[in-house]
Amino acid sequence: MDNYINLKERVEARMALVDVTATGEDNILNTEQIHELIEDDLKYRNRQLKKLKDEVIDLENMDEAVSLTDFTLDDFRIELMNFLENNRSRLMEAPSGLYAVVPSPSGKHAAMNDQKFSELEKEILKPGVVFCLKQHIDTDGNEEINPLNPYFLVYIHNDGNVRFNYTNAKQLLEIYRIICHGKDLPYEKLCELFNTETNNGEKMDVYTKLLKKAVDEMMRVFKKRENQKLTTDRGALLIPPPNQIKNMDSFELITWLIIK
Repeated sequence: MDNYINLKERVEARMALVDVTATGEDNILNTEQIHELIEDDLKYRNRQLKKLKDEVIDLENMDEAVSLTDFTLDDFRIELMNFLENNRSRLMEAPSGLYAVVPSPSGKHAAMNDQKFSELEKEILKPGVVFCLKQHIDTDGNEEINPLNPYFLVYIHNDGNVRFNYTNAKQLLEIYRIICHGKDLPYEKLCELFNTETNNGEKMDVYTKLLKKAVDEMMRVFKKRENQKLTTDRGALLIPPPNQIKNMDSFELITWLIIK
């Protein structure tokens, strides 16, 4: 976090500015150091502004780490609460494993979507699958490793590359918002194509392999984060073996979004 927000240098830069305005020539810091600190602070601000301008859903992409935006999901919670008011019974009655098929802005079926996407969004939203899984074993204590416990979200491209892991909750929810929000009707041609390719759900080898790769990557990150927690947090506790994720049998598939 300190590397991200550059806290030490920014505080020193503020001290330099106060030093200039308050003490005049009797500076606690020498002139050369003051100019250097202020210049570094301005460079940092310029970098952050460029990120805000150029990056959309990949702004906080920190590999295998919980991004700062994962703690600011209030906008999604508000949308969810509004949706629940009118659809709670439908959701409660819905079976597990529901899926939807949407066109990727960088795939063969991009023309089916009339939205405008930035080049960055096209680069990120490649054909693949977003899986929503639920750990169906006892998960007490796993909140320290998975903020969404007992649920896991993961986005894997068709080439097997896990683009966003469960630690990137904000990015994954933003993907749903960008590519699905406001879509009340299915893409029938894509659904027909999916049914043809999978023989109406009987040939799911491709998606089973993607799911296995996604789970393997989640397990790797889960164990890595658990070890990091033990070495950096004095109050960290070992997760009991029965509560740890071991393989695909540890999960139930709740929903999945096919980006085709």
